[in-house]
Amino acid sequence: MTARPRVPVTADEHRQAMRHLATGVAVLTTCHDGLPHAMTLNTVLSVSTRPPTLLVSLGTQSRTHGILHSADCYTVNILASDQRHLAERFAAKRPMGMSQFEGVAWQPSPITGNPVLPDALLAIDCRIGQRIPVADHTLFVGDVLGVTPARTGVPPLVFACGGYETEGR
Repeated sequence: MTARPRVPVTADEHRQAMRHLATGVAVLTTCHDGLPHAMTLNTVLSVSTRPPTLLVSLGTQSRTHGILHSADCYTVNILASDQRHLAERFAAKRPMGMSQFEGVAWQPSPITGNPVLPDALLAIDCRIGQRIPVADHTLFVGDVLGVTPARTGVPPLVFACGGYETEGR
């Protein structure tokens, strides 16, 4: 077998390849200066069960990056298949703070005070243990403080091939 010269993969090639990797959809929430903030993300990774550790990845150019970088904790709300509207809402460019949540039911986590979406499949509260810069992202490694189950019997919302996969689609 003859080795071919290595050709760097472009950002577009990488993005197109990753479109085929199905991921769960979550809304990350945190509080800063007494105001709640949220963003949709699909880069959530269970790092370890001993101790329970959860990682989220945010682009350094995202509006929530600076807020999370100065926060002590975050909450990951795992969305159900019937919550596409929430994924789209918190992915949209909206004013930050309370106006992001206008018309959306939520309650403060008893553990962190971060917004918990009561109809989500579950919410995972984490204390940020590490912030690891990688290229144009930061990996926020969180020590899991608690899991709040909210719903059962509903499949999760999934993102693949540039769109949301919901039950019946």
